[in-house]
Amino acid sequence: MFRGIGMNCNDDIIDGHLERLEQELAQVQQAGFDAYEFSPVAFPIVHHGQIYQPVLDRVKAVLARYPLRYTVHPPCELRLTEPTGLGRQVFLSYLDVAAQIHADVMVYHSAQIVLRSADQDTGDLPDAAGLRALWEIETEALGAMAREAQTRDILIAVENRDPHLWEFAALKRHGRPVSDIAMYHQGMRLDLICDQVTQIASPHVGVCLDVGHAFLAAQYLPGDFLATLRAAAPHVKHVHFHDNFGRLDDWAKSMLERLAFGEADSHLPPGLGKIPLRDVLTILKQAGYAGWVLLETRALNSDHLTQIGVTVRALIAEC
Repeated sequence: MFRGIGMNCNDDIIDGHLERLEQELAQVQQAGFDAYEFSPVAFPIVHHGQIYQPVLDRVKAVLARYPLRYTVHPPCELRLTEPTGLGRQVFLSYLDVAAQIHADVMVYHSAQIVLRSADQDTGDLPDAAGLRALWEIETEALGAMAREAQTRDILIAVENRDPHLWEFAALKRHGRPVSDIAMYHQGMRLDLICDQVTQIASPHVGVCLDVGHAFLAAQYLPGDFLATLRAAAPHVKHVHFHDNFGRLDDWAKSMLERLAFGEADSHLPPGLGKIPLRDVLTILKQAGYAGWVLLETRALNSDHLTQIGVTVRALIAEC
């Protein structure tokens, strides 16, 4: 049975303002949501890997005023693919942030994406051995972080990523076909993330299924979208739930312009795009999923949170 529904934090709107956080929390509560996924980057809470406690204390005081459960979403570019260094310290600090606000889940975007240096012409594409090494480093680090998460009673949820047209451009400049996207952006492969979680074998590490990312990635991966989700569902412990049209980002610059053309990871409210969300929820229910259904929508939808919640609860009921 699903645990309940939650709403994401719009960190770019809050931008360090406590009154904006308070306003968003009030809207989420009044709309009938059960949880809120806090983005610590909405405030200057972590500085060079260290918690700045005065700011966190002020945020904690606001969060404590609301009867919501909390999860945490650190920076999307947090990476555990380096053997040692700042990434692990930043990760630990965000685990401590999650513990201090009594969150039970912390999301981590898979760092298995290697096309940035190729896109910026600052490095070459890794060979097969290099790609394997990245998985080994990240898997070992996640195992170590799982032990830290256990002491804080937090679940680390590894999120699948989505492809972008700039990655295809980088592949072409390096003489690689578009089909190689699955090799050089393995973070969008749910099957590999499930294998990683299985290898770690900790109850404190699971998969965060981002439904929108999976739908965008499906057309560039082998197999059917829903079949891929069925295979992954037993490993899923957290869900990011939103809609899109399955079209990658193109020339449109802003999210509003992209929405006009149905492009990109648009984070539409459920039911406004083309993802078969009822089928997704049915697959999760059949697999015994018992976590949050966490909505990720843009701030431009903030006046419609009640209706969004009603829609999602109806979808869940229909399953």
